[in-house]
Amino acid sequence: MLRTWPALAIALILGSLVVGIPHASAIPIGQQIVNGEFGNNTTPSLTGWTTAGTANARPSTDALNTSTGNAGFNTFFASSFTALGDDAGAISGSPFAGTHSISQTFVLPAISGGTYNLTISFRTVFDGEGQNNQVDTFGAFLNTTQLFSQNSSTLPTCGPDASCASIQLAQNPFSQTLVGLAPGSYTLRFELVENSGNASNTAAGIDSVSVTGNSSSVPEPSSLLLLGAAFVGVGLLARRARGTSR
Repeated sequence: MLRTWPALAIALILGSLVVGIPHASAIPIGQQIVNGEFGNNTTPSLTGWTTAGTANARPSTDALNTSTGNAGFNTFFASSFTALGDDAGAISGSPFAGTHSISQTFVLPAISGGTYNLTISFRTVFDGEGQNNQVDTFGAFLNTTQLFSQNSSTLPTCGPDASCASIQLAQNPFSQTLVGLAPGSYTLRFELVENSGNASNTAAGIDSVSVTGNSSSVPEPSSLLLLGAAFVGVGLLARRARGTSR
């Protein structure tokens, strides 16, 4: 048995050198967002999303997307999208105030001592009438982490109308990788805040929302124990060899 054990230990160590000592590995995770395209042009949909205020899914042929100037998005979207801050039609419609949002929650499951790296991507556009004394804001958040923020202070002070300048603010696309995220529940939220009054009137559009990434897990305890046992076996072999040489 003593002769067999050192031989097995050597085999285990050689196998580790060939295969690689156990280490943290990146494991891809699937798409975390449901309905990130908001349906399609035939059937726009907010299925899978939680809404607040004024939020609706529209086809790319909708007036909000096809209108020019600061009355719409100047055909920014080629397929279905979600609109925040506008009931129907071009930006000249209501409401003029309120907090409008869509959000979706996903869970990163617990893994042994590991973390997650997430890549968040989407396309957005923000347009309408801006006034320095009444600033509307549009942004995206992962839980409390702000991914980006825009405000209406740079938008035209006329309109909203096709004759006004088009100075729309776009993320085309936005992409950011967050590293070292712990397992748990995460909420991705898009939010437009229109200040009270009608000095400004804005709307925001969103599409192509995606959250993907990978997890980094630590070596399994069983793998580490096996490698440790191999080194113990080599130690026994060396000790036996010293005893024989005396």
